Amino acid sequence: FMDPAKKSEPERRPTSHLTIKRSKYSYNSTLQLLTSWEDNLGLAHASNMTYKDGKLKIHQDGFYYVYTNICFRHHETSGRNDLTGKGIQLMLYMYHQKVTGSKPRYLMKGGSTKYWSSHTEHNFYCIYQGGIFKLKSGDEIFLKISYASLLDQSQEASYFGAFKLRDLE
Repeated sequence: FMDPAKKSEPERRPTSHLTIKRSKYSYNSTLQLLTSWEDNLGLAHASNMTYKDGKLKIHQDGFYYVYTNICFRHHETSGRNDLTGKGIQLMLYMYHQKVTGSKPRYLMKGGSTKYWSSHTEHNFYCIYQGGIFKLKSGDEIFLKISYASLLDQSQEASYFGAFKLRDLE
């Protein structure tokens, strides 16, 4: 049963799609928090969610589809010849920080050990993750990756977001 008074109001379901901003990241295998995201230019938007310091904050309890795509790129002329011929572990972790302040936990992780060829001009690898999670108002989601200096910093290649599917029961 739908209340006729609410029928005229458009539903303001929370959605976001954040795209990577150009930034300098250090070169090492240590996991680094991705802190430079765009939330309102180009392909990016955030509605009924907020973004700050690398974290996307949820404002309504519910079940959300949360997703990310992160691409790594290495060009032979980059001066990083130490990356070719040996395995490097390219990893992506999505974290969930509960509003209660408990320790952040993994929502998803993915990656691979890549052996990039010195016989190829461009080396490229992407990781996509997506899943449905129960999130509460005040919860935050964020990403950490290894070898952040290899991040493909184009809005079509590296992004993350969420949208609410339905309310909690």
